Amino acid sequence: MNVQDMSLKQRLLLIAAVEILYMVGTRVAIHYLSAESFAAELSRTALRIATALVYWQLMKPVILSKTPAFDTARVAPLIAGLLLFFSIPVLVGNYALNTSLASLFAVTSVAVAIKEEFLFRGIMQNLLQKRFGAMRAILYTSIIFTAWHIGTWDPSVWTFGHIFLASLILGLVYVRTGSIVAVIALHTLYDAVFSFTPLMGTPLDQNWGFAPLTLAVAAMYYWAQADNLKNGATSA
Repeated sequence: MNVQDMSLKQRLLLIAAVEILYMVGTRVAIHYLSAESFAAELSRTALRIATALVYWQLMKPVILSKTPAFDTARVAPLIAGLLLFFSIPVLVGNYALNTSLASLFAVTSVAVAIKEEFLFRGIMQNLLQKRFGAMRAILYTSIIFTAWHIGTWDPSVWTFGHIFLASLILGLVYVRTGSIVAVIALHTLYDAVFSFTPLMGTPLDQNWGFAPLTLAVAAMYYWAQADNLKNGATSA
């Protein structure tokens, strides 16, 4: 069957099947090869690229359904929000990878961001927004985004709280700008910076990260403005 002949439901079912295979494959790689190894990361990156290409082929019109708009309103909260957001790896980041592995993770963060943003912002948030509105779409997408990471990180309040709040920020940026490229770039840079942590000799306890991260969400919410959250970015 040609992709153009498939219904939205058929495409979503195919995406769900591909995503399940991806999740099984990446978790097998982590289990047998160790999460912090060249072999595991290269295997996962190959799977990320493959699934991203599938999502692009199946859902390109949805992923590109918003018209990017970069206005200059309320720049101050945007700058404040981004500074607070990027203070997280500086203050509490502690990956402690060797230089070679950190460099690999920084490079492969591009594939991570493309794959995850295609799925969660480009497809899921877009489709949920049509039914529930922008704010609920961001919230629901962030809950699913957080649950999706179960099995890839050691479970803790910080781990999943951090993922959830970071997802809210990415969702707000996407609603305000309508640009999938913007959220991919932000996601990539954030993950890449984390790869080289710790950036301080003695990082703070991770739970201290909740304060600046929560403030970052508040600043980005103010920047996104109520009208944008109610109506969403301009659709193509």
